[in-house]
Amino acid sequence: MPGTWREPHRDVKIPFEQALEEWSEVSVPILVEVAGTYGGYITYSELASRLNRATGIHTGQLLSNWSGKLLNRVIHLCRENGLPARSALVVHASDGTVGKGFDEVFRASNRNVPHTEIERERAAAAERLECYRVYCSTIPADAEPQLTRQYEARVNPRKKDTSRTNKVCPLHGIQLPATGFCDDCT
Repeated sequence: MPGTWREPHRDVKIPFEQALEEWSEVSVPILVEVAGTYGGYITYSELASRLNRATGIHTGQLLSNWSGKLLNRVIHLCRENGLPARSALVVHASDGTVGKGFDEVFRASNRNVPHTEIERERAAAAERLECYRVYCSTIPADAEPQLTRQYEARVNPRKKDTSRTNKVCPLHGIQLPATGFCDDCT
């Protein structure tokens, strides 16, 4: 396993469990801050970067190999304190999804794990809304769960507006060519 250390002492290793413990403690105020903005969320890499800066702890492990362990701790901390799962605020930069690790929210509360990605993402959107209700002072009264912008664009792509108004020659009533001048008038 690649080492884990606290800057600036890269050669002095610290136990990975200690790193997880410190990261999970520091992640709480970061995620509360994110939830303080209606519609807010943070990417896994942004969260990792903020945790590294806040604690000075770094690891040689791939983010995908440790972020799930961290967020599982966050899920259980939230559950123990009767709070919505702040892990719903953490999404993949590539597609705006929470990913399969979010299923721990369901397992921790003895609920059925979603069968499809869209079910998981809708459940995560509902959890994000609950986070905003707890931590955001400017949430609209009619607020509803929202998929992330990226995921929404992927599952509900907007059709381009092809109803461009074509200019017509006022004298001949025919559509003008790309030049903008009527061929019959010139």
